[in-house]
Amino acid sequence: MNTGRIIITIIITLTVNSIFAQSKSKFNAETQGGYEYNYFRSPKEIRTDNDVILTDNDLIASSFYQDVELNYKYQYKWDKNRIRFSANPFSRIFYESFDDSYWSLNVKANYDYKITKKTLVFAEARFLRMNREGLGGEQDVLINPLGYTNYGATAGLEFEPFSNNELSVEGFYNFRNFDAFGVRDLQFNEFGAQLSSVQTFKINRLKHKLGAVVYVKKRLYDTFNASDVDGPNGERDWDYAKGTFFYQLPFSKQLEIKPSFSYYVRIDNSTNRSGFSQYGPGIAMKYNNDKTKIRTTFSFITRNYEEIEARDTEDLIGEKLKYEYANFQLNASQKIGGGFSVTATISSRIRSTNYTDIDARSFRNYRNQYAGVGVLWEF
Repeated sequence: MNTGRIIITIIITLTVNSIFAQSKSKFNAETQGGYEYNYFRSPKEIRTDNDVILTDNDLIASSFYQDVELNYKYQYKWDKNRIRFSANPFSRIFYESFDDSYWSLNVKANYDYKITKKTLVFAEARFLRMNREGLGGEQDVLINPLGYTNYGATAGLEFEPFSNNELSVEGFYNFRNFDAFGVRDLQFNEFGAQLSSVQTFKINRLKHKLGAVVYVKKRLYDTFNASDVDGPNGERDWDYAKGTFFYQLPFSKQLEIKPSFSYYVRIDNSTNRSGFSQYGPGIAMKYNNDKTKIRTTFSFITRNYEEIEARDTEDLIGEKLKYEYANFQLNASQKIGGGFSVTATISSRIRSTNYTDIDARSFRNYRNQYAGVGVLWEF
C-alpha cells in the first residue's frame, strides 16, 4: 500500500470516528395500563334541549386503558454548533369504548450555536398532531374540539449577564388548526415573547436556583361555519401575560423541591367579555438515584372572570364567574435491570365553579383522574 492510500485511509477513519463521536441518539418505549375516570371532563348533570335531565350515569365516560409511547432523541455536534431532533408518538386505547381512543405525535428540531462560552443563539421548529374526537358540537355535553394540528417556531438568545445567572430572551409563533366539530371550525395564530432568568448559588455544596419566567402573547382566533347549516363566523383577539416565580431547594443530591407562584391574565380585545385573572401556588418534587426516579407536581389555581356573571339554574347569583383548579401529577420509575424499568403514573384535575346552571354547556364543574402502571424499555 503506497503512502497516498495510507493517508487517505487515515483521513477517512478519523472522519468517521469524529462523526460518530459527536453524534448520539436515545430511544425508549413504554406501555402502561390503567383506568381513567371522566376522560371527556363532563359535568355530573345537564338538561338537554328537550327538557330531559341527564345525570352522571349518562354523561361521564370512563374506561380501562392501555398507553403506548415511544421517545426518540438524536443529537449531533460540530465545532460550536449543535442539532437536536426528537419524536414522541403516543396512543391511549380505551378498552370499554374503542372509538374514544386517540393518538398524538410531537416532533421537534432544535439548532443552537455558541457565540462565546457564555452566549448561545437557538432556534426550534415543532409540529404537534393530536388526533382525538370529542362528542361533537351538536351534543349536549362537550361543545369544544379535542383534535388539532399545531405548527410552531421559536428563536432566541441565551447568555450570562453576570456570574451564575442564566438569562434567555426568545420570540415564538404558533398556528393551531382545530378539527371541525359540529357546525363550527376554529383556528388561531399566536405570537409572543418570553424572558427567563435563573440565578444559581451554592449552600453547603448544593446548588440552589431562584428564577422567573415571564411571557406576553397575542392570540387571534378565527371561527368558521363548517357545515351547510347557517351559523356564525367570528374573530377573537385575546392578549395574555403570565409570570411564574420559583425557588429550587435541594435537600440532597437526590432530592429537591421547587415551590412556585404564577400570575396569569387574559385581555379580551374583541368583546371585553372573556378576560380573566388567574393566580396560585404550586410545588414540584424531584427524587433521583441510580435506580429510582420520582416526579410530583401540585398546584391550586384560582381564575376570576371580569365580566361573565355566575348563575344557578334559576337566575344570576350576584357573583362573577370563578374557577378553582386542584391539579396533581406523579410519575415514578424503578429500574429492574436489562434496560427495563417499572413505571407508575397518577393524575388528578378537579375544577370547581360557582356557575351551576344545569342548562349551561360550559363553565361547569368536572373531575378527571387516571392512574396506571407499566414497563419502560430504554435502548
